[in-house]
Amino acid sequence: MKKVKVLYFVDRLRHGGIQQFCLENIKHMDKNKVQIDFLLLDDNHTYPLEEEIKKLGCNIFKIDAWINKPTDYIKHKKNIKKFFQQHHDYKVIHLHSSSKNYMILKYAKKYGIKVRIAHAHNINFQTKNKIKRFVGNRLKTQLKKYATDYFACAISAGRWLFGNQIVNESRLKIIHNAVDYDKFKPNKKVREKIRTNLNITQKEIVFGNVGRFDNQKNHTYLIDIFNEINKRNKNTKLLLIGSGPLQEQIQQKVKKLNLVDKVIFAGFVKNVNDYMQAMDGLIMPSLYEGLPVVGVEAQASGLPCFMSKDVITKEIKITKGLKFISLDHTPKQWAEEIMKSDLSRQKNEEALKKSKYFIEDTAKELVEFYLK
Repeated sequence: MKKVKVLYFVDRLRHGGIQQFCLENIKHMDKNKVQIDFLLLDDNHTYPLEEEIKKLGCNIFKIDAWINKPTDYIKHKKNIKKFFQQHHDYKVIHLHSSSKNYMILKYAKKYGIKVRIAHAHNINFQTKNKIKRFVGNRLKTQLKKYATDYFACAISAGRWLFGNQIVNESRLKIIHNAVDYDKFKPNKKVREKIRTNLNITQKEIVFGNVGRFDNQKNHTYLIDIFNEINKRNKNTKLLLIGSGPLQEQIQQKVKKLNLVDKVIFAGFVKNVNDYMQAMDGLIMPSLYEGLPVVGVEAQASGLPCFMSKDVITKEIKITKGLKFISLDHTPKQWAEEIMKSDLSRQKNEEALKKSKYFIEDTAKELVEFYLK
């Protein structure tokens, strides 16, 4: 049987929810049936994830030019056209991006790629720039025009990117942000090891957050919440996993609040699953999300989760241990809600399986779609 060639488009292969989604699914796909390759935008950086992807047998291609001025647009367009002139033997293109990259699908169509998937991973643009958001909204029509199939992590994400008609006509396919349960299930030995390495005593209550230090993840508000938690219980710590442009700013805030010995900046780590074992609860006061993979991973780990109400889609709620709290509430109200909750760890294997969040099932579903 000849392999079906599938091309994934992702902006960059830095660590993030979308990239992790691609990586984990490819790990569990039948490599005898599909060949997955990647097309990226070249920002003159090589990310560690690129090597992981290559080890899975994937080829990586890059296109020059980010669009910052009108002349960049012309160059970018030429680069996309040139790529598909040279690589038109793919049967499927799977776009893991919003409307700004609709031209990828446009030229894929022009050069004969019949199956063109647009995949919604968020419920808002990852920028506050009003001009970019305006243009992004206008380009949604073009994205829908050149796509043949519409995927989303949740109905809310699909409705945001593709509009009501696609959803109401049942043309939206939900692909769950599934996880490898065996990696995340509760593990006491790993918990003890990580906590020892981080100088956390077994009696301390550890809240955590996994995410890039940028506006979306709302770390400033998170620190305010933890400050209120720590006022109520001095035997608490906050474990932050990730890196990013706002990290120094957040570190300064921690210092100002005299929480330096209470907040752990672990930086970027590959084994997020192990670090989740060290936590007793996950706090995600994000300003916007689609259906965050981190939230699924935390529930697989059995952690109580506290997330932004009306911002993170309700479809993330797989287990009883997840609570939504409004961003209209004060940090004090968040702290009170969190501290009165049951912080015991649960085994959530059946709940994840029932809700179709097992990575083996999702990877198989994707392969079957590509083959069809």
